[in-house]
Amino acid sequence: MANTTTGNDSVPDIDVPLVGVASKDRTNILRHLLACEADPAHVKLWRQLAGILSAHAPLSVQTSGSLSVLFFVPDGKYRMQAFALEDQRDGTILVYLPDILDKALKEKLIQPTDDPHGFSVGGRRGPQLRLQRLDSQNTPDPPPHFKNMLGWNRRALRITLIVANTPQALVDATDKLCAVAVRTLVKPASAKPAAK
Repeated sequence: MANTTTGNDSVPDIDVPLVGVASKDRTNILRHLLACEADPAHVKLWRQLAGILSAHAPLSVQTSGSLSVLFFVPDGKYRMQAFALEDQRDGTILVYLPDILDKALKEKLIQPTDDPHGFSVGGRRGPQLRLQRLDSQNTPDPPPHFKNMLGWNRRALRITLIVANTPQALVDATDKLCAVAVRTLVKPASAKPAAK
């Protein structure tokens, strides 16, 4: 993993902007990456996904321990959680986003398959993205890293990516789904009235 040097500290080069991030959260992210360093494919996938989520949700990130990162978008003068990235270092990386499954199907970003949780990208024979809908009924006690994404009639999607076998097409599809999710979350600024 490439390193950048800041003062006397050697800091791994990652795709999550750490400016404005609390020192506890910065430490958790760096600790996680160092724990994954032995598997370059793992680090590469985590960094790709973290970069995608940061690009779509540009506010300072927050961590829940060293295994999950929360990503936020502006919500008026506040902020709202848009995504979560969970990596238990068990061979999968999980991405959580608002439930935009119906919209993604309508826009033909993914296609249903015979597997209720498998959705193909790039045509029927393309690689399959594992998606699961989460709500307060099937996830009554959600962990802190995506708890704010459920309740009050909100639902989330969980994308499961296999570290050892995730083709770029699935990473690209995740990026597109996140772009759709942000469009549904972030309301465009209202047009200013024309000057007289």
